[in-house]
Amino acid sequence: MKLPLPSSALPPFARWRWVLATAALALTAACNPFAPALDDAVTDPNKLLGNPVTVRGFFDRFRSSYQLRDSTLYGQLLDRRFTFTFRDFANNIDRTWNRDVEIATTYRLFRASRSANLQWTQYLPTSDTAYSDTLAYVERSFSLTIEQRDDQNFTGAGSARLVLVRKNKDAPWRMRSWYDRSEF
Repeated sequence: MKLPLPSSALPPFARWRWVLATAALALTAACNPFAPALDDAVTDPNKLLGNPVTVRGFFDRFRSSYQLRDSTLYGQLLDRRFTFTFRDFANNIDRTWNRDVEIATTYRLFRASRSANLQWTQYLPTSDTAYSDTLAYVERSFSLTIEQRDDQNFTGAGSARLVLVRKNKDAPWRMRSWYDRSEF
C-alpha cells in the first residue's frame, strides 16, 4: 500500500502528524498483540518443576504433579516395583497396591478434581537418611486439599514414609514404596 506524501501546502504541525500516523501504522502492522512471537529461550523443566536428581527436587516434582494434576508427571516418579501401603482402620489391617493401581487411582483423582494443593510441611525426625547414593528413607509431613468438580472439598494431613531408589548418583530418584499415614 502506497501512502500519498503530505502536501507541502500543509502546515508543519499537520505534516508531523502525518509522519507520526504513518509510523504508528507501520508499527501496528508489524505487531499483532493477539499473536505474539514465540519465546526462543529453552525452559528447563528441572528448574520449573523440580529436579528429581536431588531429594528436595524429587519432592518439588511430586508437588508439581499434584498442582498440575498430571498423572504422567507423577508416574515418572514411581519405580517399576512401586508399592503403596495405607492403613485400613475399619478392618485394622494394612492394604497395599502396585504401581499400575496407583497410577490409575491417581489419574481418576486428578480427573475428578478441579484443583489439588499439596504442601510438604516438614521432614520428620530421624528421617531423610541416605544409606547410599542409590537408597534413601524419607518421612515427611504433608497437607493436601482437593476441590472436586462437584464442589466437594477434602482436606487432610498426614505423613508419608518413602523409600527412594536410583540407579546411580546422577540419576533421578524414584519412589519404591510409600507407606501413607494420612488423616482424611
